[in-house]
Amino acid sequence: MSTGADDFAQDAVDAAEIAAGRRPSDKPIYRATPQEAIARYFAKYAVFHGRASRSEFWWAYALNVVVFLIAGIGVEMANSLAGPSAPRPTAGSTAIGIVFGLYVLAVIVPTIAVFVRRLHDANLAGWWFLLTLIPFAGQVIGVIFGILAKQGYGRRFDRA
Repeated sequence: MSTGADDFAQDAVDAAEIAAGRRPSDKPIYRATPQEAIARYFAKYAVFHGRASRSEFWWAYALNVVVFLIAGIGVEMANSLAGPSAPRPTAGSTAIGIVFGLYVLAVIVPTIAVFVRRLHDANLAGWWFLLTLIPFAGQVIGVIFGILAKQGYGRRFDRA
């Protein structure tokens, strides 16, 4: 396991690369702010090599949870505004559902990519992601993988 000083040094290198307009490195940004993590989530849209820190992974996860909650609340509001006797689904809830479905299609690739990079930071191959597809247990496995500590050997997934 690396020291905190190594993490701060890598943060400085990554910040300098981003400020210089260069492509973000394969190395994770430890203690990433929400803005850094979400920007990197979309900047590395389909990048399955390299590593992602826990903060990068969890901020991206939080973004998706917030969007899901907003969509769910929007659907319920649209249904309640239509009244109890209106046929379900209402036009408003259908529109929100379509927009949410498009969002899901847009973020499925970066979500899998950030998860695979998170596994790399824990020194696991990306194929371990397939365990999250197991019904019921897969969600628990995904959370466990998400909280695993970084491992120095995970550097083997970085590109030179």
